[in-house]
Amino acid sequence: MNARHETWERKIVANKGQIDVDLAEQFLANHDDSFTGKMSPDARTLCGHIDVDAKGVPEWGDPPYYPDGAVTGKVTDSDLAANLSLIARAGHPCGEDFLAEPFFAAHPQFDYLKPILKDMKAGPWTKFSANEK
Repeated sequence: MNARHETWERKIVANKGQIDVDLAEQFLANHDDSFTGKMSPDARTLCGHIDVDAKGVPEWGDPPYYPDGAVTGKVTDSDLAANLSLIARAGHPCGEDFLAEPFFAAHPQFDYLKPILKDMKAGPWTKFSANEK
């Protein structure tokens, strides 16, 4: 969590006065690991890919490669909020899909989750507003 917090702080400081919805979407999709300095999805990136992290997140009880992490991304700005709207994406904020079959093939230790763990296809960033159906 501290590495993710550090990444947020750096991005906010570096982009002060320039942050908009598009940039916020890019932030949420980011694979920068501020602890290692590498650009690669893992548990310490803002996009939160615990499912590909060899260390997992022991602080949360997540063993290596546990199928956990960011499953939605949501952003808004003052104009959207004033209209009770937001922009959101289902799935990993970076747009990568989680596919259960290859995951289970690579990590059979999680086969007990087969009845409930299904594919999570990433959707596009989409605007949602109150009172829309």
